Amino acid sequence: MSLWSRIENALRGDSLSREIDEELQSHIEEAVRQGRDPEEARLALGSTLRHWEASRDLKVVVWLDSLRADAIFGLRRLKKNKVTSAAAILSLALAIGACTSAFRLMDALLWRPLPVSQPDRLYSVAFESLGVDGKMGVYDSCSYPMFLQMRAALKDQAELIAISYADRVDLTYGSDQEMEKAYRQNVSGWTFSELGLQPALGRLFTEEDDSRPGAHPYVVLSHDYWTRRFGRDRRAIGRTVRIGTTAFQIIGVAPERFTGTETGIMTDIFLPMAMKDPRTLASPISFWLRTLVLLKPGAAAEPVYGKLRVVYEAIQAEQAKTFAASAKHLLKDSKQRILLEASPSGRSNMQRDYGRSLIDR
Repeated sequence: MSLWSRIENALRGDSLSREIDEELQSHIEEAVRQGRDPEEARLALGSTLRHWEASRDLKVVVWLDSLRADAIFGLRRLKKNKVTSAAAILSLALAIGACTSAFRLMDALLWRPLPVSQPDRLYSVAFESLGVDGKMGVYDSCSYPMFLQMRAALKDQAELIAISYADRVDLTYGSDQEMEKAYRQNVSGWTFSELGLQPALGRLFTEEDDSRPGAHPYVVLSHDYWTRRFGRDRRAIGRTVRIGTTAFQIIGVAPERFTGTETGIMTDIFLPMAMKDPRTLASPISFWLRTLVLLKPGAAAEPVYGKLRVVYEAIQAEQAKTFAASAKHLLKDSKQRILLEASPSGRSNMQRDYGRSLIDR
């Protein structure tokens, strides 16, 4: 008997049982027609139950038949205790839903790698210092001059990428009455190329777009924002969007799955780092950006961290001279240290604040 016939028989239920009963009965009737006593014919046939089970095993896929029987039994038990069954099903549904939601959140925040080339080579610079509560805490913001010093020192072993914190801004494509909000990030001009990203439309930033403050008022849209705001209209390229008092030209759309490196937030528009306020760019005490470290092929994290620590200590020593009059500030700086943390899934405050509590649960 073919496999498909056995699968079909396993789903026939009582009709197959009746068919086997009729087959066994036909053997007894055949013996009686040949002149044998009915009781003698039954004894000659042997155990009816054994023959019945053997015949059924030949006609069905046994595990599938057992599964069908268990399902029918379970349904009958559920029907018998409807209120209890409903409560149990509801509890299971809620528990499964909660577990699924928690898993998806943990996956999005902690495990899912960024859709970039070789995310395993991506690290982030963080700092550990003494907080106002007397406890050590971790933060990851630094100034643009500090970023430039670290980048210059590590250029042979790694490429450093500066990315501002995502912030929600007002923007308009027309009059002020048509103002809307979107998440914005300033990024280094070489961010997209170093992460191995290709445009879905138009072009992405280059290092030239980030060469002089205020010189290249361009924006790149995320694919998701382009889809929501423009319905994937290719004519969005070349349009002007105004943020504050500056008009920016849309030059491209990022690849579909890339929504920034700030885990938990979907960035809508990207701006060159050089389009930040020049005073903010020049300030050594304005801490507003994250530094991502992309190891070059063959480079290891440990020696990169060693060099990074030397650079940071030199920066701290220079700052100590500037703030020599403040003993309190010096005391705080003496308890700071730099960290290099693997960040294949990106980096965000949400990830840092909720990651540990999610794992502990």
